Amino acid sequence: MKFFARTGLIGLSIVLTLVCSTAAMAADWVNVVSSKTGYELIKKSGSGSEKYAQFGEVMIILAGTALNDEIIKGDPLTSLPLRPGETLYLVTTKDPAVFNMTFPGTRTVYREMGFIVLIAGETAGMNLLSKQSDFTKVELLPANKVILTAPVSTGSTRIKTEDATARFIELLDMKAFLQDLTDLVNFKTRYSYVAPAQKSIEHCEKIFADMGYTTRLQPFKIGSTETHNVIAEIKGTDEKKFGQVLVVGHLDSTSQSPRNDAPGADDNGSGSAGVIALARLLKESGLKPAATVKFVLFMGEEQGLYGSKAYVKELSAEERPTIKAVLNLDMIAFDAVAPLSVMIETSAFNRPMVERMQKLALNYADFTIQTSFNAWGSDHAPFLQQKIPAVLTIESEFATNPHYHKTTDLVENTNQDLCLQILRLNAATLYDFAINPENSN
Repeated sequence: MKFFARTGLIGLSIVLTLVCSTAAMAADWVNVVSSKTGYELIKKSGSGSEKYAQFGEVMIILAGTALNDEIIKGDPLTSLPLRPGETLYLVTTKDPAVFNMTFPGTRTVYREMGFIVLIAGETAGMNLLSKQSDFTKVELLPANKVILTAPVSTGSTRIKTEDATARFIELLDMKAFLQDLTDLVNFKTRYSYVAPAQKSIEHCEKIFADMGYTTRLQPFKIGSTETHNVIAEIKGTDEKKFGQVLVVGHLDSTSQSPRNDAPGADDNGSGSAGVIALARLLKESGLKPAATVKFVLFMGEEQGLYGSKAYVKELSAEERPTIKAVLNLDMIAFDAVAPLSVMIETSAFNRPMVERMQKLALNYADFTIQTSFNAWGSDHAPFLQQKIPAVLTIESEFATNPHYHKTTDLVENTNQDLCLQILRLNAATLYDFAINPENSN
């Protein structure tokens, strides 16, 4: 017994020594607290040298010992020492495979809604940077930024029902939307390289043409494979003054067996059927838009945003400034945990457009909404990189969708209520920017 007591004391001594050594080595501490608590602590006890990043209802604070002591008193969600040579990294991804990945040599601070904050030394940091792609951005954690806003609930009791926008929205044909989604899934695959994908392109062009839109196919290549974007257009009554509004989504799909079985109901049959639904809505309303409106279905998104990159590349220097709004619908049909929830995403320069959409959401949709200004990983990105105002609307739960890029991404696994509410927001935005743009200027 004496032996075990002695070794136990020695072990405890070693642990305490390691803890004390770690604390001594840590010039800064990484703390995760509620956003409300974080702002209060920085205002009350901050020195001005601490750094923070807000992710919805939580805040990550990098602070020295003095503020850390105050934070510890409030029982933070997480408190970790930042050791010499370590840095905070932010991974922003639309790829659930990356989102669920284990990153060797790192410590996880935060992991929610496609955002991962990690502590990494130099070697681990270099490994992180190697994960950068068209769908995953890796960067040092931005300082003193709101990466994701706190959730705001819109609520059905607030929805307007009597004004012109509401009357426009009520014409949404969700039965036709579901049929369009089913038809797209019935191609079995829309993988960019195979024949059914081209047939789905022709199918969608015919739908637009039958509605009376002017259509064209925009050719481009993915490697040696030629494919096409589908573009449907209606000229505005005053394009010179009000420019263009684009409603876009990617038509292609993928899975573990993409050449034969990639139904892509959520990703992104839902967004493609949504683009068609908004085109149908505009036509059936009988309203003439003041701005020219283009409905665009991109191919090659899953291979690296090829379709949207080709579209933006073809824009002339004169045309780019005429695009007043791009509405990107990507994965709008998965919501397993109540309440319905949506993320809208853009870049900081486009804050005025997003703020307008937030107001429209309060008036015409029923869900919980959060906004990210750290845009990446979908077809809005090439537009934003050219300072063209673009916004993504996407399901908040995309990172936890078990059917993502699977043969089980079927219509029966979609949430049609979420589809309706996201389409209501985009319909209101279309009305505001294209049909009645005087109010959006």
